[in-house]
Amino acid sequence: MSSYQGSTAGAARRVGPETLVGDLMSDYRATIAVFIRHKMMCIGCPVARIHDVEEACREHGIPLERFLGELDAAIAGAA
Repeated sequence: MSSYQGSTAGAARRVGPETLVGDLMSDYRATIAVFIRHKMMCIGCPVARIHDVEEACREHGIPLERFLGELDAAIAGAA
């Protein structure tokens, strides 16, 4: 996992733009709900294992920083 230093409150992020979607959902099951909430059907998609979060956000028209924050919140809530 990435320790991407995001812009939110100066805290180290668990997820970065380069984090692979498939790895993320496998390592942090709580993030699946975030993808579903944004109608991103990455679950079961064969491209998820090579698609990173930044590419997925770009493809679906979702602001990257906001999405990364939601992913981090989901992970923190599951911990």
